Amino acid sequence: MSLEYRINLLKNDLLNPSGPCISTNRNYPFAILQYLPYEEFKMRARLIELLDTLRNKGWVILNVDLFSTFIDYLGKQEDGEFIDALIEEEKLQYKESRFNHSMPLNVLKNILDTFLKNPEEYPKTVFDRIMEKTAGSDPTKTVIFLSRIGGLYPFYRTSSLLRYLDHGIQVPTIVLYPGEHTEQHYLSFMGEMDSDRDYRPRIY
Repeated sequence: MSLEYRINLLKNDLLNPSGPCISTNRNYPFAILQYLPYEEFKMRARLIELLDTLRNKGWVILNVDLFSTFIDYLGKQEDGEFIDALIEEEKLQYKESRFNHSMPLNVLKNILDTFLKNPEEYPKTVFDRIMEKTAGSDPTKTVIFLSRIGGLYPFYRTSSLLRYLDHGIQVPTIVLYPGEHTEQHYLSFMGEMDSDRDYRPRIY
């Protein structure tokens, strides 16, 4: 199915006369809009058309930039010195590995895992930001998009984050996912990582 067709399906499900129906479970209002990484600008253009339609029907459109949220989060660690220290460590590892990028990437992944996989760290920051933005919103007329998750490649999987967002979120939440849809419930992040089937949300 083309990207245009799937975005149209998403639009129709959001505007369902009985209320948004992007999920069969009303207590889990998540969905994934998958697009191929090279379709990034095409996706943005089509998404603008969707957002204009929703706004014209009185919807509130919200966004959480997952990459910026992560940078903001890291910037608060170790009295604001963590990012600079991380950059220096990456440079050091790059030189020691004789300019092979694999070693510094592995080192960075091990360091960042501490924050990415602990539900009380970055995942809680994302959850809190979603709750803050959606406070007081009408769940039948509000949608929030989780964008720029591609900025977390290759350190984080979308499925890892979604596991920590199960409870408390009421408004339709759409993950903008750059990757490949390899089978019915399988997604490959950026088309590079091994296919992952650990996804509960509907995939558009």
